[in-house]
Amino acid sequence: MNTQLTDLMNRATENLEPVTADLLERSVTQGLRQRRRRTALLTASGAGAVLATAGLIGGGIQLLSSPADTGVAAPLTKPSVNPSTKTPPASVTPKETLATLRSLLAARGLKLSKYETWGGGDFAGAAYVVDDGKGAARVDVMVSGGGEGNPCVPVRSGCTTLADGSVLYASPVSPEYSDGRQAQYGVVSRFVTLYRADGRNINLTSYNGPAEKGQRHTRPNPILSAAELSDLAKSKSWKLPPVNTVKPSGKFKTK
Repeated sequence: MNTQLTDLMNRATENLEPVTADLLERSVTQGLRQRRRRTALLTASGAGAVLATAGLIGGGIQLLSSPADTGVAAPLTKPSVNPSTKTPPASVTPKETLATLRSLLAARGLKLSKYETWGGGDFAGAAYVVDDGKGAARVDVMVSGGGEGNPCVPVRSGCTTLADGSVLYASPVSPEYSDGRQAQYGVVSRFVTLYRADGRNINLTSYNGPAEKGQRHTRPNPILSAAELSDLAKSKSWKLPPVNTVKPSGKFKTK
C-alpha cells in the first residue's frame, strides 16, 4: 500500500515546472491583472446588489401599503446636518486619470490615439495607444486608494525605497502568454508600482503592441523603459483616491 502511494505521488510531481524567477514574475504580473479585473467586477456586482436591494425594499413597501393609505403623503423630514461634519475627500474619476496620463505622455512627444477608461471610487484606470514613430503600443495606468499588498514585502529584486518612505517596484519584461499564443502574438510588457507610505499606489504598464492581448506586437520591446515608467509614476500630477480603510495584507499576493 505504501509503495503504491509513493509511486502515485512521484508520478504526480515528476512533470511539475520548477519555480524560477521568470515563473514567479509571470505569476506576479498575472496577479496584478486579475486583481484589477476582480476589483472592477466586484464594483459592478456591488452596485447591482445595491440596486437589487433597493428594488426589494421598494417592492416591500408597495406590498405592505394598504389601499386606504393610497394618496396619503407621508410627512417629509429633513435630515439633520451637523455643521462640524467634514466633507470626505472626493474620489478620483477615470476621466481625471485619463487626462493626467494624456498630459504626461504628450509631454514626451508621443502621438496618442485610442484610449480606454475603467473603475471609479477606490481605484481608477486609463490607457492610451501611443506611437513614437517606431510602432504603436499600449500604455496603461491604475491608481488605487490602497488595500493591496506591498509589492516589496518581502524585498526582492527591482525594489527601491524612496526618500518619502514610498517604495518603487520595477518589473523585468515578461510575456503576456504562457502558451503557444506567445509565438503568435509576441506581446511583452513591463510595469512599475509606486506604493506610497499610506498604502495608495500608482501602477503603470508599457507594452510592445497596441493591446494587452489579441493583437500582434509592433516592436521588439515595450515602448517605455522601466526608468521612463518610474518617472511617470513619481509625477505629482496624479490625483489619487482617498486612503482606503481596508488594511493591506502586508504581502503582495499573486492570486
